[in-house]
Amino acid sequence: MMYSDGGKMITKPIGDTSATKRSRQMEDDLSQRGSPVPKKRKGRPPGHLMSFDRTAPNAAIAKVKYAEPIKREGPKWDPARLNSSTTFALGSRANKALGMGGTRGRIYIKHPELFKYSADSQDKHWLGEKHHMPATGGKMAYLLIEDDIRELAANDDYRDCPELRLDELRPFIVPMWMLEKMQKYMIAVRTEKE
Repeated sequence: MMYSDGGKMITKPIGDTSATKRSRQMEDDLSQRGSPVPKKRKGRPPGHLMSFDRTAPNAAIAKVKYAEPIKREGPKWDPARLNSSTTFALGSRANKALGMGGTRGRIYIKHPELFKYSADSQDKHWLGEKHHMPATGGKMAYLLIEDDIRELAANDDYRDCPELRLDELRPFIVPMWMLEKMQKYMIAVRTEKE
């Protein structure tokens, strides 16, 4: 409550909170004694008190997944295969063409061995100007080689897929300056060194 003392306002605490906390703890203890069911406690489980150098007898052993290194080698990763007539497709379109449209990025997970080029801002600007992607495109834009996607589509995994729509690819040719960047990228990330 507030009281006016001349021109000053004085606040008076309504109740002492420490007394209510203590009384509540005492009530909990009393109700706990008479109850056959233990009351659930909030907070961290008692396992945090154990030493980390010992393992609990019933502790589950975590399985660690080791990813195989991505193999970027062979003819698919040969920079000489990129020339002025090589056609490319956006990764998002390739994903849809192979029937994985609902799962963004699925093609990269399922086929990590494919050559994919991450377009930088200059590349994205060109792609937007040529209407290959929206000018307000997302953060990432990957370019894949059209022949690689068509080769996958002919594979047993995709051949009989009812969602296969190769007309979604909409392939295009990139300018020489972009091809040169792609070739440099291929050389830099290749796992098979000469």
